[in-house]
Amino acid sequence: MDADHRGRGALRRPILEDGEASCENRGSEAREHELASHCSDKALKVILCLQFLEVTAFFGVYLSLIVYLQDVLHGDSASNVASVNLWAGVSFVMPLLSATVADSCWGKYKTVLIGYSSAGVGMAMVTTSATLPSLSPSPCAYCAPATLSQELLFFSGIYLCGVGLGGSKAVFMSFGAEQFDDKDDDGKKAQASYFGWYYAVGNMGMLTAGTLVVWVQDKVNWGIGYGICGLIVAVAVVGLAATAPMYRMLPPMGSPWKGVLQVLCARSRKVKLKVPDDATQLYEEEDVKNPFLQPVHERLQHTDQFRFLDKAAIITDEDLDQDGSRPWRLCTVTRVEELKTLLRLIPIWLTSAVYLVASTQAQTTFLQQGTKTDSLTGREQVFSTGSEESLVPVSHLELTKWD
Repeated sequence: MDADHRGRGALRRPILEDGEASCENRGSEAREHELASHCSDKALKVILCLQFLEVTAFFGVYLSLIVYLQDVLHGDSASNVASVNLWAGVSFVMPLLSATVADSCWGKYKTVLIGYSSAGVGMAMVTTSATLPSLSPSPCAYCAPATLSQELLFFSGIYLCGVGLGGSKAVFMSFGAEQFDDKDDDGKKAQASYFGWYYAVGNMGMLTAGTLVVWVQDKVNWGIGYGICGLIVAVAVVGLAATAPMYRMLPPMGSPWKGVLQVLCARSRKVKLKVPDDATQLYEEEDVKNPFLQPVHERLQHTDQFRFLDKAAIITDEDLDQDGSRPWRLCTVTRVEELKTLLRLIPIWLTSAVYLVASTQAQTTFLQQGTKTDSLTGREQVFSTGSEESLVPVSHLELTKWD
């Protein structure tokens, strides 16, 4: 019994002694306070402005894409819908990959900057394709569709734009949230207010794209319309690079997918073991850690849901005999709870997927119908094709104001 207690204590022993740990913690708190001092109202205003520019450029391409494929590239209806849905799918899946890269190696700021830069290159290609007559089909109603080289230039451009802007969305949102110190109530309230403003500014960007940018593309010139989007992205790149000293930049904390694999691997090794009724018998590390060797993660409380995953945190005699940490054999309760949190999100993701399957019709089939609609009331033109989607952000802004 005493040996078992000593073994468990060895597993929970902090890296530094008490005196050293206290000194290092004070130093870490001083550094965190210094980093937090960089967060200013000016930096947050810049982040919201960049969010407005990013959303305006993204939806400036998205809302009118099927109209361009139909009227300029002369594609058929079925292939146009498939192309738009595929592009949108790639754009909205990219945050999973970009978030993994940001957490693993690049960091959030560098990931967003690279994403914006690649989107700028893509918008330059799209603008060139829409501007030069030799890079697009003849502007007539019954002309031949675009050639392979013309399609290659245009689709390469929009996919670079979709990958860059789509991958930056979730990363930039969390980057803005990192500017707050959420350890006190004031920081948490400010962070909650930030998310409200973030979505409000995003809807304002979508409204701008659905009215002004789409109108220029449809009624003035496609090259000028896409050029506006390219200019917006260029301003965002320059603005983000120029304001780098303002931001609080935290180092990468490691990919969450690695932790998921560690829990599954450790659980598979102990599949025949029985989960103890007392959760305090499961393995958890001490809060005190060396900030230079291992970042401090927030400890999560144990929950009874998905108890089969708790097997990854069961301490065995083999674990007691091991020297050092063995995360692929023994995981902490916090690591297990992180996987449980991901599993709880799956119903939300599936429900959102059902909604998005229906809402994609607004950017495809509904817009195709809009091209056949008479937009004149008397002698005045009421709307441009693609502007119908501007009603969506208006309703979102009303809900944000009410909230």
